[in-house]
Amino acid sequence: MYDNSSLKDMRFKIRPWLSGAIITVILILIQGIAYLWLRAVLVTIITIGLFMVIQKLSNERRRLLSVVTLDDLTKIGNYRAFQERMRLETQRAQRKYNPFTLILIDLDRFKNYNDSLGHRLGNDLLYSAGQVFQSSVRSIDGVYRFGGDEFAIVLTETDLEAARYIVKRIQHSFERLPNRAEVTLSMGMAIYQEEPLTEFFDRVDRLLYDVKAQGGNGCHSELSVVYASKATSSAAL
Repeated sequence: MYDNSSLKDMRFKIRPWLSGAIITVILILIQGIAYLWLRAVLVTIITIGLFMVIQKLSNERRRLLSVVTLDDLTKIGNYRAFQERMRLETQRAQRKYNPFTLILIDLDRFKNYNDSLGHRLGNDLLYSAGQVFQSSVRSIDGVYRFGGDEFAIVLTETDLEAARYIVKRIQHSFERLPNRAEVTLSMGMAIYQEEPLTEFFDRVDRLLYDVKAQGGNGCHSELSVVYASKATSSAAL
């Protein structure tokens, strides 16, 4: 008869070994899971922290950029922003052959308005004018104040036909301002023709002062008179 007592003894000896091995494996797995969980938590905390730092730096950059490129009074772009926009638009026009139009604007008789009603009301009118110009164009266009009563509008990817429509909308909206008194707008506009920026600006500036010389309250382009006042007085200068 086969004696299996030795086999029973072996099972008795093996079982504690297997139990210990299983417990060891379980502990290793638990430690691994705990380590992975801790690592995931740390990675999440670090990621959130970095995101908050980047967001704060981005907000600060936007704030500083707005200080540098926004006009304090009208809250539209300043001359520095205008120069940068013109540089970008000329590059885009040369690369993609897309036209853009520049409109220069001057407020007629604004000095008289300022002298008679005071600088506070004069500043209010400048702010209102900036808002009229801003609301009359698309979000992709740019509106800028150089200082004093001089403004510029850059119409991206816009030909003269579309620009004429915008000019008439500006003129109509400005005339409805309750605080403008006798102040009107003189405007000159032209489309970019792959020329030096100084020449392009001077070309539009001459169109603006042609309007001023004829009494103001009008807009000239190189191809036509967009609109013109019946007045011929030089009081607009």
